[in-house]
Amino acid sequence: MSPTLSRRLLLTLAACAATAGPAFARSEKKKEGEGQALDPTYKLGSMTIPIIANGRVVNYVFVALTLRLTSGSDVEGFKAQEPTLRDAIMRASYRTPFVRPDTWQEVDGPKLQAFVLGQCAILFGKGKVAAVDIAKQVPRQHVMPPNAAMIRALQQRPDNPSP
Repeated sequence: MSPTLSRRLLLTLAACAATAGPAFARSEKKKEGEGQALDPTYKLGSMTIPIIANGRVVNYVFVALTLRLTSGSDVEGFKAQEPTLRDAIMRASYRTPFVRPDTWQEVDGPKLQAFVLGQCAILFGKGKVAAVDIAKQVPRQHVMPPNAAMIRALQQRPDNPSP
């Protein structure tokens, strides 16, 4: 074996040992803290929630939700029921819109969270979901906030324009 080859081999082994050391140290720390596992979460995909004022869609808000599950909840069980939950949210957003009275660029967070928490209790069972977090809200359009004149104009506009 040539001296350069053995030096290269030695340097490679040293580099492997240096990078493996911290990995082993991290895994030991995880083993020590296993008793303090964090509550599991389940992220719902982004949904498009309509902002409806006086029966008309004035904007859409893309909303990402995260369900904080209670400890011991099975995350895999939520995957099968996710389409049903998303459908219930979308149906409710058209029946009773999650609209804030001061802006058309965000949903009414507490109202949406309360609805989703109630639906989770129905679909998954009471006590399975501890909280619902709104991870992000992105409006489709940046529209002006509602004012009294705009609301009156929307109310006076006929639904079916005459030909």
